[in-house]
Parts: sequence; C-alpha cells; structure tokens
Amino acid sequence: MTKKYLLLALLPVAIASCVLLKKNGGDKNNPLRTILQDPALKAVVARKDVYEVQIILTQIDRDDKQVPHFTTWHFNVDSNRYFYPASVVKMPLAALALEKISNLKASGYPRIHSETPYQLDSVRAFQYRHTTDPAAPEGLPTIAQDVRAIFAVSDNEAYNHLFDFLGREYINKTLFQKGYEHTAIMHRFYSGQRDQSIAQPFRFVDKGGRVWWQEKEKVDRLEYVNPCTGLLKGKGYQNAQDSLVRQPYDFTAKNRFALPDMERMLRALLFPAAMPPEARFKISDADYTLLHRSMGQFPREFKHPKYNEQSYWDGYVKFFVMGDTKNRQDGSIRIFNKVGEAYGTLTDVAYVVDAKSGVEFVLAATILCNSDGIFNDDAYDYDTVGFPFLAKLGQKVLEYEQKRPKMVVPDLDYWVRVVQ
Repeated sequence: MTKKYLLLALLPVAIASCVLLKKNGGDKNNPLRTILQDPALKAVVARKDVYEVQIILTQIDRDDKQVPHFTTWHFNVDSNRYFYPASVVKMPLAALALEKISNLKASGYPRIHSETPYQLDSVRAFQYRHTTDPAAPEGLPTIAQDVRAIFAVSDNEAYNHLFDFLGREYINKTLFQKGYEHTAIMHRFYSGQRDQSIAQPFRFVDKGGRVWWQEKEKVDRLEYVNPCTGLLKGKGYQNAQDSLVRQPYDFTAKNRFALPDMERMLRALLFPAAMPPEARFKISDADYTLLHRSMGQFPREFKHPKYNEQSYWDGYVKFFVMGDTKNRQDGSIRIFNKVGEAYGTLTDVAYVVDAKSGVEFVLAATILCNSDGIFNDDAYDYDTVGFPFLAKLGQKVLEYEQKRPKMVVPDLDYWVRVVQ
C-alpha cells in the first residue's frame, strides 16, 4: 500500500536569531502599509485578490557581532492559496543537489564534487542520454554547471537534470523534513510525455568515463494530495492542440511552493548560521560560494555558460528593482534571487544588497497577470502590469530601507566580493 504524502501541516514559525512574524499587513508598524501607498503600486494592491498578490518583506538588523536579526512582514499572504511557482522551484533543487554531493563525499566518495562530470542514461521511452555539455568548461555535464545555468538564465534543462539526479521522492521527503511543508515538486519542465515519478539512471565519472558512483533509476511510489485552495483558475485555457477549452485551468498536479517557504529557504541558503539546524542545507563552503555567486551575478558576468548580453540583459532574471528595464546596471546594487515566470504568474524571492548605502533586505512577491482569464495562450500582462509592479515594489522597499535608521552598519563585503 502506498503512503499518501499530504503536505497539509501549517508551516512552523522559524525562530532564527530574532524573527518577529507580522502577518498580512495588520500591524500598524508594518512598513508595507506605507510602501504600498505609492501611486504606482496602489492600483494593483486595490485589486489584490484579482491579481493574487502576496508580499513578504524581511528587514535585517545586525547586532554588534554582525549577527543578522530578521523581522518579517506580510501582505495578503496565505500558504494554502495556490499560485504557480514556475522556475522558483529550481532553487530548492539546486540546494538539494549540492547537499547530496556533500553527503556522498561524507559517505565514502571523496572524489565527487560539484565539478565532477556526470552522465544520464536513457532506459525508457521519452528519456534521452545526457553525456556532453558544450557550454561547460570541459564540455562535460556537471552539477555546478547546472546550478550556474539555473540562476543565470533559469535554464529548464539544467533543472530537469537535477530532478533526475535527486528523484522526486527524495526531493519532497527531504524538503518536508526541513520544514518546507507547503512545497511539493511534482514535475520537470517541458518534458512531454515523460513519467514524472521515474528518475533516470545517473552516474558520476572521471574525464575518461570511469565510474566513481552510480545510481539506478529511482521510482517515486508516494501519492500526493494538494490541499490548496484556488487550484482552478480562470475561465478557459488553450489545450495541446491550440483549441480553447472553456473551463478553468486545473493546477492540482502542478508544482507547489508557498511564498513563506520560498522566503525562509532563501534565508537558509544565504544565512545558514542564523537559521534553525533543521531548515539548513548541508553544503560545502566552496559550493555555498558557487551558489551565492550564481544567484548574484548578471548573465553577462558568467564565464561558463557564456551569455549574450543582448538576449540576456542585466535585469533578465532580476524582477525587483531592475525588472522593468533592459539597461546595463553598474553593479552597485546586487540581487541574490530566483524568479519564476509562467501561466501569467510572476514571482521573485530575493536578497537585495546596496553596499554603498549599507542596506540589505529580503523581499518575496508573486502576482498573477492574466486579465483575459485564459491560460496557456501566452497572452499575459507581464509588460504592462507584472514587471512594472515588481520593479517598483523593489525600488520603493529599497528607498524605504535606505532611510531607515540602523544601530549597526552591516558588513556587506562578502556579498560584494562573491560576485567578482
């Protein structure tokens, strides 16, 4: 009998250093009450349920030992109200893949690291072998290369490779054990008719092809129940034959990643020492550097893979602050983040650093931009509503934090150096 994996429990409040949780804008001291009064934001906020807006702002204050203390504020947040997370789910897979490598090294495979080449075997219909990567430093696939591609341009195939490295059951059990109880990673991206419960055989090899470690295909036998509200959206959708189906689009079997889980996970990846042990990821110092650099660089700054600045501008995957312009940034503000864009929904979870002003904060938000109520038709209001809203939200939070007095000026040198 298969076990039903019901991701229903309420997310426990994580006390990390000093976390003060303020929910849904009800507290008179909530800075979002002031920030969201900006005329450029009010039109969306006034229709928050139509746009399905959710926002989390986490202010950071350092003590005299530079330990971060977090104060988290919510606007219209509900972990059980569904929105499609799109590519933000690539963040937990990157973290879990690097953690799995650390666990393999600790369990008797010292030669394996994030730059060790790997191969994926094809043993079933709709699978494909993956043994080369022309964009990688030596033309061979590595976990490090996939992590870089995921954060540089939100590469879908890189995510799919990590999905097979980990396997769906391992992904969801591990995230649940870490307290991310409103998260369920159910499928790859653009994977056609592939069985999402089956992960391909995987092996780490040396440059000559000798096997260091291998794993047979992994089959997820768990049953999943999505307890969210709002799983049926809109009034119609385009099916695979490009025909309009006049009924709501059903997101029940899609990936799930609640905004509080995103925000908490980002802090766990950026400030692991300030988080409860169970929420952390066991990642080596070198791979934390890889992760942070990949999160914070602009696409043009990556050496492997190499990206064309005309196609992948600085704000390409930086929706907050920069997302409404294709102008080159001077690098004085760095955003360590992961975005999602699909089915009319834009989402960003980000750590914003302005080293010149001594400002840092974490911001997470999602917005649905689909005024015609038709899904899967590629006719969304990203450019007219979504990108301008998220960019302006990031700008207004940045302005607010630049004016907010702080007892201790944060030492942000690490975040300046890590992207160099």
